[in-house]
Amino acid sequence: MTAALMLTTGITGEAAHGASAGSGSAAVAQGPATKIGGSSTKQGVLKRSYQYYSQYGNATTLDVYMPKSAVGKRGLKLPTVVLVHGGAWTMGSRADRAPQANQLARKGFIAVAVNYRLATEAAWPAQRLDVSRAVTFLRKNAEYFNIDKSKMGLFGSSAGGQIAAAVATHGNGKQRFKGLVVLSGLLNPATIAQENPEYSDSVVPDKLIGCDLEDCPERYLAAIPARALNRSDMPSLLFHSQDEDPFGPAQSAEFVSRSRSVGVPSKLKMLKGDEHGIEYWDRVNDIVIAWFENHLK
Repeated sequence: MTAALMLTTGITGEAAHGASAGSGSAAVAQGPATKIGGSSTKQGVLKRSYQYYSQYGNATTLDVYMPKSAVGKRGLKLPTVVLVHGGAWTMGSRADRAPQANQLARKGFIAVAVNYRLATEAAWPAQRLDVSRAVTFLRKNAEYFNIDKSKMGLFGSSAGGQIAAAVATHGNGKQRFKGLVVLSGLLNPATIAQENPEYSDSVVPDKLIGCDLEDCPERYLAAIPARALNRSDMPSLLFHSQDEDPFGPAQSAEFVSRSRSVGVPSKLKMLKGDEHGIEYWDRVNDIVIAWFENHLK
């Protein structure tokens, strides 16, 4: 068996996150992770794919993007960014974050694009659990991937921003992450259900949460990252276009306000226009990369 196949998951629910795993996260004994597909090198970046968890198939796979300078080496301890794709919780895949992952890797980061169970497959908190398991796998195999466990960050856009923020704030987030960046985060499912319950074929009440707000308010509250913020959490940088439709910057502003209220640095950068999330990446990529360099390096 090759070294790549000897990676271990070390996963038992979310115990490593400093909090109870909660619903749907019973401990499951895990064997070695499996390298899937081949390796590819493009513009000085090596990409390899892995399935890190024996359940849920493609939902528990990830792509690791490594700078050419780190290929064939171990224990370099490079800053690492985990990227969570968007898609209204029902679409998309880790491949959607390939452009951003390649850019980060060319700047000297280990970049990891992750999948998760979509809301069409499982309700919340499955999405948070899957990304958290991916992070546990990366930390368990930090030496193999040249990851510096003390310099990890999260990036998410749209629905992926909500998932990334939820992973970052669940338990003692600062023990695992040093920075969070969110583009046009759909950060408050309760707000979405109140203001536009039919958004994306009623994804929030029908699929993500699985009930109407008035019938199960506690489920909605558990899916709002801002409610989990505390002084142990990491700094964050959020972006939002002023004229986004159907959801403007209020949810991002709420997260930033709550962060500051508990003593955690957070900033919201407002952009002109109505572009949503990754659509404005080319306008903000230099800012995002510089911010990660400042907080993770």
